[in-house]
Amino acid sequence: MKLRNKKTGEIFYPDDWEAFEPADPLIKDEKIRKAVRAWAEVNSIEEVIYAERSDRSLCVITDMGDYDFCIEFVGWMPTLKDGETYTITELCGEEEE
Repeated sequence: MKLRNKKTGEIFYPDDWEAFEPADPLIKDEKIRKAVRAWAEVNSIEEVIYAERSDRSLCVITDMGDYDFCIEFVGWMPTLKDGETYTITELCGEEEE
């Protein structure tokens, strides 16, 4: 397969490339994903720990850094495991360009 740049006409042969489809975000609720991504961007957070109460009435996402930033939600997220570490990309998906 070859690709051609529409503007310059330059032809490119992508030898070591393959089709890529990003994984689905682990947080299914779009509003929660937006809140988590905004919180992470404001606080420069890339990796977090997910924790939930034993009765699943509350869940917390806490940063891995020294500042102990956290964001809390009522209820729990069934796609996440208590005590597991996740990246913001895993939780919220790839950022749209």
